[in-house]
Amino acid sequence: MDELQLIRDLFGAPPPPDPDVAAAAKARMSAGGPAVRRRFARAPLAARPKGLLLRLGIPAVAAAAAAAVAAALLVQGAPPVSQEGGGITVFQLPGAAAIGGPAGSARGILLTAARMAAKAAQAAPERYYVTPGTVGNVVRVGPPGDRYLVVEVVGTQDWAATNPRDGSPQLSQARYVQVASPADRAAWRRDGSPRVWKHVGQETSLADPVAATDGWLRPLSAAPGKLAAGSAVYGAQPFIVGNRFLSLRELLALPADPGKLRALLLAGWSADGSVGTATSDLFQMVPSVLEMPVTPAVRSALYKLLASLPGVQSIGPVTDVAGQQGVAVAYTARYSGCGRQINPTSSANPAPLFPSCAVQQVLIIGPDNGMPLAEELRYTRLPAGQHWSAPDGLFSYEIFGTPYWTNHDRPLP
Repeated sequence: MDELQLIRDLFGAPPPPDPDVAAAAKARMSAGGPAVRRRFARAPLAARPKGLLLRLGIPAVAAAAAAAVAAALLVQGAPPVSQEGGGITVFQLPGAAAIGGPAGSARGILLTAARMAAKAAQAAPERYYVTPGTVGNVVRVGPPGDRYLVVEVVGTQDWAATNPRDGSPQLSQARYVQVASPADRAAWRRDGSPRVWKHVGQETSLADPVAATDGWLRPLSAAPGKLAAGSAVYGAQPFIVGNRFLSLRELLALPADPGKLRALLLAGWSADGSVGTATSDLFQMVPSVLEMPVTPAVRSALYKLLASLPGVQSIGPVTDVAGQQGVAVAYTARYSGCGRQINPTSSANPAPLFPSCAVQQVLIIGPDNGMPLAEELRYTRLPAGQHWSAPDGLFSYEIFGTPYWTNHDRPLP
């Protein structure tokens, strides 16, 4: 059975964006620009390369030439209209998390995606390869004894330069904050309805399974932020695969062999229950490589690699956080030291919120082209007496935009 064809038949083609909404997004883009950044944080924390990255943390203005492409990013996942005249709205998932039963096995879903990927056309390289997206993280804020959860949403984009004289920045732009539930909104009001939380840092990436990210050392703010540069790669190797920086030539020469790709992605990896398993790291790293300009054969091999992983299960037809409809597979495992949050007022490593947890990593695949639509991470079990009020245990997600080549100038600090 072609599981992705089943989803296409079930849902049909998605409607185009409303012209007024798209026009408004383009106007916002002209005024300030979309968020952009590299999906660097997906690599295991212990395996992230050192020495070739520069943390900038300064505002940037996006090029107007990218406005039409970035419009979809700004529209995607827009918050509901507040009924409180500027108050922070309540986060809601668009319908049930799973809107259908399992559509075949996880292996069948992933091998169907592999066949679709193998048939895709290979675009001709241009000056930059751009990967847009939207990231959401649920963090605990508020005074001791009356904590509550908020969802911070950040627009992202990754510009990878093929010319070594061009920089390859990871940029991001804080978009909005919502409280996670009606109970959290009540606690937020008891806290004086703040819009800045000084003891929690601004996050800029999808979390890992223990909820650690590479966020900013600056207080979390509910106000939309300026476009800002994060880590920037300089030189001829802008693509990060596992713990290696690769040039476009090296990326296109990757072996179309699941076993060799597994070894490359896990180079330098060692078992650590506080960070993740080999399967959890592969499950989180592979989607970022799928979005790179690899050959169709390599993209197909990456899906075959996922299909070979133990413990991956089918969820079937789902609606993701942004309302996109696809088919999902998931991996669940237990971890120690869960829920780490950046504290901008302390240089010490943040203490975990929970001594242990079980986390479900969900990969949602588009039925039309087999490309990743989203990743979602959810707590499925916490220690006795602990509670997570975000819907369905969600604590981090990433919505993938459509990557593309362009000869336009990149955003400049």
